[in-house]
Amino acid sequence: MRITAPDPRERVRLDGIDLADKTLYAQGDAHLAWQTLRAESPLFWQSRSAGEGFWAVTRLKDVRRVLSEHETFTSEAGTAIAMLDSPDPAGGSMMQSTDPPRHHEYRRQLAGRFSSNAAASQAEWIRSFVRKTVEPALDGGVWDAAAAFTRLPMAVGARMMDLPDEDIDRLIHLAFSSLAPGDPHFSRGTEQATALSAHFEIMLYFEERLAEARKNPADDLISHLLTLTVDGRPLADDELLVNCLSLLLGAVVTTAQTISATLVELAGPRDGEGRWPRDAPLDGLVDEALRWSSPVNHFMRRARVDVEMHGQTIRAGDAVTAWIASANRDEEVFARPYEFDPTRSPNPHIVFGAGSHRPSTRPEGDHRRYRDCAGTEHRRRLSTALGAQRNSRRRLDRKPVRGY
Repeated sequence: MRITAPDPRERVRLDGIDLADKTLYAQGDAHLAWQTLRAESPLFWQSRSAGEGFWAVTRLKDVRRVLSEHETFTSEAGTAIAMLDSPDPAGGSMMQSTDPPRHHEYRRQLAGRFSSNAAASQAEWIRSFVRKTVEPALDGGVWDAAAAFTRLPMAVGARMMDLPDEDIDRLIHLAFSSLAPGDPHFSRGTEQATALSAHFEIMLYFEERLAEARKNPADDLISHLLTLTVDGRPLADDELLVNCLSLLLGAVVTTAQTISATLVELAGPRDGEGRWPRDAPLDGLVDEALRWSSPVNHFMRRARVDVEMHGQTIRAGDAVTAWIASANRDEEVFARPYEFDPTRSPNPHIVFGAGSHRPSTRPEGDHRRYRDCAGTEHRRRLSTALGAQRNSRRRLDRKPVRGY
C-alpha cells in the first residue's frame, strides 16, 4: 500500500470511497480516504456493486472496541474482506478464526511455544540471520530488502516446525501465491485458481509433515499441535491442517512489509544523518516502524447482535471491518500522525489488534526480547548501510506496494 501524508484539511467525497477496491491501496490514496472517514463518517457503510456490503470503523477507539468485544463481534464468520462472499472454511477451527472460550484453549496450550523464553532461545540464530541478510547492502549493488527479509519469518517458522531448510523457498512462493494471488509473479490463471492451488499444495505438504510427526514425534511445533485438546478432544485432521497453514502464513508478509516501509523512511534525509537520530531509543524505533507501516490494514468481524454506534444501527449478521492502518493515524490519538518519529512517546498503536486475538508474543516484555536479540544487530548494520548510501550514489530503486 502507498504510504501518503495528506493535508490534514483535505477530504474526498464519501460516495467516491471504495474500501473494497484493491487499486485504492496500490495506486490511490487510502490514507486520504480514511482521514475523510474519521472526520465525517466514523461508521461508514460500504456498498458493493457485486456482493455483500460492509461497515467500516476507522477511529482507534472504535477499532479497539470491535476487535475486543468478542461477545458482540465474532471472528468465526470470516476475518477479511476477501471472505465476504463465501463462508470461512476455517471458521471455528483455525485459532485466529475462533472466539473465546475455544480461542483461549488454543492460546493456553500454545503459549509456551511463543513465550519470551522461546524467543530468547533463538537469539543467536536470529542475530546471525540478520547479519547475513543486511551484509549485501554494504556491497554497492541492488539489494532487495523486502525479498531478503521475507525469509526471516519463514526461516524462524521452519525452525519451530522442524521443516527442512531446502523447503523454505518453495513455501515462501506458495505463501505469497495464497496471500497475493493477483500478483503476476505468482499467478497461475485467475486469482481464485492461484489461491486454491497454493492452499492445496500447502495442505498436501503439511499432511506429509503431520504423518511424519505422528511416526516420529519430536520437540517441534507440529508434534506439539498433535497433543492439543480443544473441547475435550484432540484436534481433527482438518483442524490440524488449517492451524499449520495459519502458523506458516502468520508473519511472512507483514514482517517484510514493516521492514521495507521503515527502510524507505530511514533512507530519507534528516539533518544529514537520516531519519534515525543517533540518540533515538531502539524501543521507540520499533514501535514507530510498526505504527508507520501498519502491515495489516484491516480485520473483519460479524455482529452477533444489533449494535448502536455513531447514531446508526449495525444489524446482527452484518460484516464490520476495523481499519487498523487508519486507527494508527488517528489525529485524536497521535500528534503529527503522518510524521515518522522514532522518539514518539507514548505510542499506543494497535498494529497487533486488540482483545483476545492480540498476539501473546507482542507484549512489551516478550517483544523486548526480540528487540534485544535482533534489533541491536539490525541497527548497527543498517546504520552502516544507510550511512554508506548517503555518502555514495546509492538510491532507493522502488517503494514497496501492497493491497488491502
